[in-house]
Amino acid sequence: MTKPYYSLDSLEPNNSVGFLIKRCSVLMSQIAERRFEQLPISFMQWTALAALDGLGCVSASQLSAYLGHDMGALTRVVDELERQGLLRRERSVRDRRSVEIALTAAGRRQADSGKRVLVELLNALVAPYTEREIDTLIELLQRLMGHLQSAAEPPAAPAAPPRHAPARPRRKSTRAGAA
Repeated sequence: MTKPYYSLDSLEPNNSVGFLIKRCSVLMSQIAERRFEQLPISFMQWTALAALDGLGCVSASQLSAYLGHDMGALTRVVDELERQGLLRRERSVRDRRSVEIALTAAGRRQADSGKRVLVELLNALVAPYTEREIDTLIELLQRLMGHLQSAAEPPAAPAAPPRHAPARPRRKSTRAGAA
């Protein structure tokens, strides 16, 4: 695109990509929470289980960043899921000082159960569209997500200087008596 799409005069919530995606996300979460009332877990809890099913064992901070939940909210979700036996906290095999969150077999079954609810919901939400329109929407959203992920990555840091400068050779002392 050669000229910018948005201008100060043209930007409105109803044509803002960011606002529309955020608003769709909020509405979809509200609808999903209602659908999940039939399950023993909430939609938010399901997102954590589903993420762990795909990611494997991760730290709470990694899961928080992946899901976009603040650590306080995520800690409450993890505490409740652990209490229900759907996940467990365990020492990291890579770094024994760290704790990672892992899905249990019961958690995997609950993630699968929630996935069935979500499949029904998503099919209902895309029902007014043709298969081609849905494929196009998904392709555009995937491209946008890739672009956003690239933009969100911190720029490559310049090469760090060595921690300790190499020792300079000592000059021989010219003082009398110095050996």
